[in-house]
Amino acid sequence: MNDYKIIGAGIQGCTIALELARKGKKVTLIERDKLIFNRASLRNEGKVHLGLVYMNDPSFKTPSLMLKGALLFRKSLERWIGKKSFDLGLSEPFYYLVAKDSFLKAEELEKGYQKLQEQFEAWKEDNPDWDYLGTKPEKLYERKPQSEIQRIFGNQLVEEGFLTAELAVDTSKLRNHLRDAVLSNKNITVLTNSNVEKIESFGGFFNVEITDSKGNYSLSAEVLINCAWDGKYILDQMMKVPLPPELLHRLKYRVIVDLPENLRNKPSATMVIGRYGDVVNQKNGTAYLSWYPEACIGWSHAVKPPEEWQLAAQGIVEPELSKNLSDRFLIEIEKWYPGISSSKPKIIDAGPIVAYGKTDVDDSKSTLHNRSDLGFRSIGNYHSIETGKLTTAPMIAVNFVNSILGE
Repeated sequence: MNDYKIIGAGIQGCTIALELARKGKKVTLIERDKLIFNRASLRNEGKVHLGLVYMNDPSFKTPSLMLKGALLFRKSLERWIGKKSFDLGLSEPFYYLVAKDSFLKAEELEKGYQKLQEQFEAWKEDNPDWDYLGTKPEKLYERKPQSEIQRIFGNQLVEEGFLTAELAVDTSKLRNHLRDAVLSNKNITVLTNSNVEKIESFGGFFNVEITDSKGNYSLSAEVLINCAWDGKYILDQMMKVPLPPELLHRLKYRVIVDLPENLRNKPSATMVIGRYGDVVNQKNGTAYLSWYPEACIGWSHAVKPPEEWQLAAQGIVEPELSKNLSDRFLIEIEKWYPGISSSKPKIIDAGPIVAYGKTDVDDSKSTLHNRSDLGFRSIGNYHSIETGKLTTAPMIAVNFVNSILGE
């Protein structure tokens, strides 16, 4: 029986480990953090994308891929969590708000949304037991009158908008489900506080050099799977996997707030398309906030992002920066989500984003608008996983394991 070792225990590493274990394989999961699922997979908005935010991909591959990943998301989790009904802490549905200076106007977006709706209808016909996070929406979107949009969100920044079926999960609940599944699985061994320093290949095996709190040691592996996210490409270089062009690391901050009573049960909202932000309104009285011009304060084309990003990615942010960020978020988001400035900040942290591009999302030609180059790259029994988004991770896990097991 092959021995499987996975580097990185975010959502992708956890789901691949669980799928291999489900097939009866023995897996070792190696994580540099003190806990599994404790970095980028946890510290994001939790949106399970239906593809609506990727209308600027001229190939339309990204919206199609996200839609498929979203419609497989809950069913894939079900195979690992082991029950049909589990709480993911679903948000209020999203309004997509067309900014006045968006480089795609409402008519252009609606044309793309209609194309996506047609793919959605075909999926429903081919998959009669489908669901989207346990819901069964008839339509992905509904264009709302301009007067209604501006009554709810003001007219300072917003022009028009759409009510969508899109939802976000509570990433802490998703983490708890997957963490429990991994730690209770007898086929999975978890090594935390374990940083991979070097990989070498010889005689059909891999030697993995690791540093932990006790010192240095080595592990041998027959099959090595790299799910390390922002540390992935350093390891790929060791194995001579070609690096993607225009590799980009960004550090994006989020603020979690307690909402005032009058905003509870109000909709979630995303502004499109450009350097804008999100309000993810959870049903527990909290919300995730991000305003990209203030949130994205790290930008690096290096193979490995700066070491100083690591503290924020573990939830450790200096008090002065926390206050400055939360204050600026609330001021800016108040301009298009009235009342949000009365919220009380409770968590400020960050997650690294790995993507490909030279220019930012306010450039209509930026390759950041394309997230379709996902899956895995392999050299022999070394596999480097391209996760892309939270949405697609469970689908990629199933497809990857089926592929390497020849199923």
